Amino acid sequence: MKYSISIILLAVSSIITHNQLQVDLEKEKAELLRLHKSDREAHFKTDVDLLQASAPEEFIAVSNGKIYRTERTDERRQFAEYFKGAKYYEWDDIEEPIVRISKDGSMAWMITHVRVRRTQKDAAGKEQEQRFIYAGIMTYEKQAGKWVRIANVTTFKPPERSAA
Repeated sequence: MKYSISIILLAVSSIITHNQLQVDLEKEKAELLRLHKSDREAHFKTDVDLLQASAPEEFIAVSNGKIYRTERTDERRQFAEYFKGAKYYEWDDIEEPIVRISKDGSMAWMITHVRVRRTQKDAAGKEQEQRFIYAGIMTYEKQAGKWVRIANVTTFKPPERSAA
């Protein structure tokens, strides 16, 4: 009996190890970079649905020394307001994103450094230009075979002005 249990445990362990070795990390990295590209497209199109395609039921954000937990419907509302009357001219990588994926392919993170230039109409209908540099880390979890954004930490700074 002990011998049979040992064989079963060894077989299960072998299957699990084999499955972990079958994760194609380059394929997963390409998919995560595709999501980053999709986020860029969502900003230029001001498309909340496209941005929410990889959103979880609850998203955790860290910014300005605080932790925020946002339900999917609240995040949708926030981005609808953020995109309302906005037009993007830049949402461009300053450097290549840094992507790391767990060996079993269940978790990942991506550090991005992006230059943003956008306009948005204020309450009076006048376009206001905004420029900033974003650097942050987004964490992802594989859920039902799909990468889902679960949390991020963000930093922002105004762009450096060139000397005239």
